[in-house]
Amino acid sequence: MKQLIFSCMLFCMALSGQCQFVPQPLNYPGTGYWPFYYSIIDPDHLWVGTFHESGLPCAFSVKTTDGGDTWIFDTIPAPGNPGCVSVCGWDINTCFFVFADMSGNTDPSVWKTTNGGTSWSNMITTQFTGSFINFYHAFSADTGIAVGDPTDGYFEIQLTDDAGANWTRIPSSAIPAILPGEMGLNHSYSAMGNSVWFTTSKARCFRSVNRGQTWEVTQLFSGGNQDLGVCFSSAQEGAIWRRSSNPDPLVVTTDGGITWNTVSFPVGYIIQDMCRVPGWDGGFVVTAYKTGMRVYFTPDMFNTLTVLESAILSNGAVEFYDVATGWLGGGESGTNEIYKFSWVLNTGELPAGQQQKLAIIPNPSSGQTVLKLPEGLDFNNHEIRISDMTGREVVCFPVREQDYSYLDASCFRNGSYLVGLYSGNTILSWGRWFVIH
Repeated sequence: MKQLIFSCMLFCMALSGQCQFVPQPLNYPGTGYWPFYYSIIDPDHLWVGTFHESGLPCAFSVKTTDGGDTWIFDTIPAPGNPGCVSVCGWDINTCFFVFADMSGNTDPSVWKTTNGGTSWSNMITTQFTGSFINFYHAFSADTGIAVGDPTDGYFEIQLTDDAGANWTRIPSSAIPAILPGEMGLNHSYSAMGNSVWFTTSKARCFRSVNRGQTWEVTQLFSGGNQDLGVCFSSAQEGAIWRRSSNPDPLVVTTDGGITWNTVSFPVGYIIQDMCRVPGWDGGFVVTAYKTGMRVYFTPDMFNTLTVLESAILSNGAVEFYDVATGWLGGGESGTNEIYKFSWVLNTGELPAGQQQKLAIIPNPSSGQTVLKLPEGLDFNNHEIRISDMTGREVVCFPVREQDYSYLDASCFRNGSYLVGLYSGNTILSWGRWFVIH
């Protein structure tokens, strides 16, 4: 279904001062364009789907290959008055964009590129005729699931294992019966491994643990039509929120979505979007609006909340790749339409005045590497922690010198690492380290 429209209250004036999110110019062709759907491949590569506040066509992909320094716009030949409703990237060359004709004259489509956006092909032929596709999720470059609104009395769920050359519709016997007037919601789904969850307009959550072959359903809230979002940080831990109501806007699960429990959230704030922090089970980044847009981080399933930003000009769309790579949607300011996360998520408070990066020399590295530590700090009981891009800590050692510390890149596999200077659980300084042999 066409997603319930966010109200104008999404926008607010940003406060001056230190920011965890730094604006990046996207240079859309005019005003009113919002970066709304994200798929992060790695710290340098991001695919973006665009929404226009006045319903103008957005038949193009946006991507960066250099961490947001530059942006590339590629045309997608979607028919009609195309509006992007979901994006799923697989790698730097392969991505899937779902479009709906906002005028309702043509059928929905799923467009795939395998060459970084240079050319696109439609994977849909006769599937979803007269219907609506709410999302496509890729299990591999060729295998995926498309979920649409009900047709013939049950949800249309189609699977492909050959990049859309052939599709198999899941039979009604494998899907719970629909409620009167029930539909899906744009991009309101989450997937982890073989498990998929999606929410509906009747406040229900459908879940599958076998890539969509069979489904179960849970009723979450009572009442009429509702706009719900869903996000899982692991196969067991997830959250569902109501985008347009408070109090009790949030429920969580720790058993994969079988049971759900209400948890508290700051009074009056309406959750707009939420994303997991890959590698951090129970970790979520949340955007919420009251009198201004806030960005929260919880490391522990909402037992604690840290404010990352307050009163930032944003449409609320957020996505993270790891503890140091994240993107936040901007408004319709004309140039600064997207924000890049500029720090590292951690469970400790960020001390004022110490928000600098570690100097890592040389970087990339293949052998001995020097860490130049911040000046003027007392290094007693401080340590260096090195984590891979999943958030897994691979090395931890105490700081023994006042000015420098040393690493040996030959002991590490090729890849990208986060190097942090810690005092207890508080990160004082950090840097991203690239190891290339």
